[in-house]
Amino acid sequence: MNLFIFSFKNIRRRKVRTFLTIIGIGIVIAVFFSLLSFSSGYSQSLGKEFSSFGIHILAVPKGCPYEATSLLLHGGEMNKTLNYAQFEEVAKNKYVDIASPLVLIHTNVNSSNYKTAVYGIENSLFKLKPYWRLNGSKFSSSLSHEAIVGANVAKDLNLQIGDKIYLTEKKIEVKVVSILSFNGTSDDNFLYVPLKFAQDLLDKSDVITAIAIKVKQDAPIGMVSALLAQIPDVQTVTYTQVQSTLNNLVSTAQQLLQVATVFTLLIGVIGLINTIYMEISERKKELGMLKAIGAKNEQLFSLIIIETSIIVLIGAIFGIILSVGFSQSIEFFIRKLIENAPPGRLANFTTTSIVLTIIISIIIGVISSIIPAYVASKIPPMEVIRNE
Repeated sequence: MNLFIFSFKNIRRRKVRTFLTIIGIGIVIAVFFSLLSFSSGYSQSLGKEFSSFGIHILAVPKGCPYEATSLLLHGGEMNKTLNYAQFEEVAKNKYVDIASPLVLIHTNVNSSNYKTAVYGIENSLFKLKPYWRLNGSKFSSSLSHEAIVGANVAKDLNLQIGDKIYLTEKKIEVKVVSILSFNGTSDDNFLYVPLKFAQDLLDKSDVITAIAIKVKQDAPIGMVSALLAQIPDVQTVTYTQVQSTLNNLVSTAQQLLQVATVFTLLIGVIGLINTIYMEISERKKELGMLKAIGAKNEQLFSLIIIETSIIVLIGAIFGIILSVGFSQSIEFFIRKLIENAPPGRLANFTTTSIVLTIIISIIIGVISSIIPAYVASKIPPMEVIRNE
């Protein structure tokens, strides 16, 4: 008796029950696969976002440096500021290679319906972001009413090089001189204008939001950070410190997701065992007759396990397709819950995760079917026939 062919025939005979079982398994696997993919993808996106900032040290006003760094990355509003005297102290440090001041403001663009962050920058920032690809030119001067536009902003507002946009309620006219090529980071979501012009928008010529710093080659970043932190009212945070903090936060979130994943799989296992038990109860006559005509206990045991494995495999494939299909909707929901979620795709669908999901699904199917399969193999054939 070819158990695989026999199993397929049995599955096809019970179309409605098989279909409903596959749907149930598919939903459980879709949840599991989504948790696995989004956990990995979120961590990678977060790491990519911070590494794209292109600095060794960030000098910010006294307070919480990690909060300030997060706000700078995502264009959040910062209440505290630095001044030029502090900037000059940072810039003249012998271990500092590049010190680039930043001014962060929020403004409406063209209408009150579109608001975004505007960064006032100097040309030194281009050295900290060598991956930037400008479709256009740099600023003609430090006071020019010109803007470099992130890819997403240009798309949202349908902007082209040479177009005019209007900032703030005063409708200050600004010319688009360049559009950034899409790079999948927060840079795509903002406008960049000359530093002096940004300060004029705030009517504060001495204001600096933060200072992006690159240290000289071979200079100890930790030591330089400690030296700069001695400047009054200045606090520093290094790439390593923020990366470590972000990794700890992501690790904690992943642990919670792992707990949720375990409970999801447990629900799936219980539901699958219940389904198999019901199926065996309905097939007692059939299984008893198979034993009566010579089927061995181990053959019936293998038959139940193979049938379950086939159904679970189909359910797993269906669940993975379901997860990928609804990934954008899930991502939209996550971004609504987490306002400062990193840009780019949050789901990381890899061949490894797909294979791992399928293997885990089959293992769960086998484990779930062991006890029911054992019960099926012990059905007394004569008792079944006598009851009929």
